[in-house]
Amino acid sequence: MAPLHIWITGAGRGIGAAITRELASGNHCTISGRNRTSLEAIAADFPSDMMHIAPCDVARHEDVMAAHQSAVARFGPVNVLINNAGIASFRPFIETSIDEFDHQIAVNLRGVFSCCNAVVPMMIERREGMIITINSIAARTTFTACSAYGASKSGALALTQVLRAELREHGIKICDVLVGATDTDIWAHEMRNDHGHRMLLDSDVAQSVSTIVDSYTNPRLLFEELTIRPQLGDL
Repeated sequence: MAPLHIWITGAGRGIGAAITRELASGNHCTISGRNRTSLEAIAADFPSDMMHIAPCDVARHEDVMAAHQSAVARFGPVNVLINNAGIASFRPFIETSIDEFDHQIAVNLRGVFSCCNAVVPMMIERREGMIITINSIAARTTFTACSAYGASKSGALALTQVLRAELREHGIKICDVLVGATDTDIWAHEMRNDHGHRMLLDSDVAQSVSTIVDSYTNPRLLFEELTIRPQLGDL
């Protein structure tokens, strides 16, 4: 398969960094995140002609549009968008502020909309493309202290489900990956110390995403939704 142009958001750490390392060999990768230093550290491990850094905050629509424009200028139209950027704050509903709620919606839901909004027109024009959204089992499973995060993830899932229905006829694959507890710094230090032994690794998620990307050229096959949980179940 010819090299794909893959745009990965939230690529500076955790799952996004692991996905970048999994896919960067043999593909052109545009990596985005808020921390340029982290992105540069990851890019340094790969040939410069295969990697492009496009820092952005997905909560800012203008940042997303600028990052996409930069990506296209470097490697041409995006073949695969991986919506990975996300934040989490786990508090009881009564302790969740309006600002905290709005920020999670801005990143986890509106950020997905903005990135899809950037790439979809060219994908429709070319009649090919893939969008993979790294979501959470919290989009479907009820957890306490998770009202804002769960709402943002449920909203993102509803968005991509509609997008999948609308874009099938254009040859575009929309894939949702619902991920269970993963040992990254989205969790508090104490939780990782106590439960890290039973969590997924970021590399587990990255390998699953790589399998989906490998189906890019298969006109018969679509991974609509993939759920990945720890072997021992939810925390």
